Amino acid sequence: MTIPRSHLVDPSRAGAYHLINRCVRRGFLCGDRWEYRQQWVHDMIRAHIAIFAIDVLAYAVMANHFHLVVATHPERCATWSAEEVAQRWAALFPRRDAACNLLPADPATIARRVADPDWVAMHRERLGSISWFMKVMKERLARRANREDGCTGSFWQGRFTSVALLGQAAVIACMAYVDLNPIRAKVAETPETSRLTSVHDRITARQAHRIASGIAAGTDAPPPDVAPAGPRPGPEHGLWIAPIAACTPTSDQTRALVPCSLTLDTYLELVDQTGRIVRSGKRGAIPGHLAPILARLDIDAAVWIDIMIQGGHFQGSAIGTVLERATEAARRGVKWLVVNAPEPCRN
Repeated sequence: MTIPRSHLVDPSRAGAYHLINRCVRRGFLCGDRWEYRQQWVHDMIRAHIAIFAIDVLAYAVMANHFHLVVATHPERCATWSAEEVAQRWAALFPRRDAACNLLPADPATIARRVADPDWVAMHRERLGSISWFMKVMKERLARRANREDGCTGSFWQGRFTSVALLGQAAVIACMAYVDLNPIRAKVAETPETSRLTSVHDRITARQAHRIASGIAAGTDAPPPDVAPAGPRPGPEHGLWIAPIAACTPTSDQTRALVPCSLTLDTYLELVDQTGRIVRSGKRGAIPGHLAPILARLDIDAAVWIDIMIQGGHFQGSAIGTVLERATEAARRGVKWLVVNAPEPCRN
């Protein structure tokens, strides 16, 4: 039975979700000779996420589907003025001339919208909505692809899937699962060669930062003859995806339960070591560097390997510990939540 999105996603509180959508009939409509369309998907996600009060924690664009791990921030919407809400909506649906060239926002229209509190309240909520983000982005991608193909009809396979990630362990496990999609699908050998994934972006940014800082491989500080000129931006500065430090659930309750911090280097090591297992197929082999990271995140190593190697996980209704699932079930007014995968967290 289809569950209303409003029942799965509470727009009034911050949360993290795994989103998946496939092309119709699971066709490779972004692969083979249409591989360049994967860049369309990436660019469309990046352009639209900048307007919404939503952060992308991880993503992977594949030949016939894409994955997103996102965090919603209703508290961010609440700080926007009526003027900013109107300007953001105008940026989402810009004016165009007869030749489809972009036109600046109409000041009279902006002023009229700002003066209407009901309009502002409704669109403030929409700018924090996962459903509206996916609706607008997917529709524009479908129209562009159908125009190129000279056809009409569905491009995406029904509704997108959204899975609530109820704790830090679930969020980090899902991020790694998404980042390792190309390796599991055998279209890439290593994380740094996994194009159109968040881990590729993070590795590229880290390497560029180390080069700019004059940091040699295997060291953590610049050469002694290089004097630092004030505080330097971090390795993830300028990335359009959220930094690793922000990739944890934002509620006080979950932060109290899982206060473990995760650095960029630790996360990249986590993905790299897991990727080696996935690629080699050695289900029982736990690299020495991986075990302490999983222990710190309170994740069972055997379950971790099972999740990362097998497909079809991180689906269902919600992922988290027994306590987290019970709390979420109570919020939804149900007795239990459907889970189609091993839990990444110890219960």
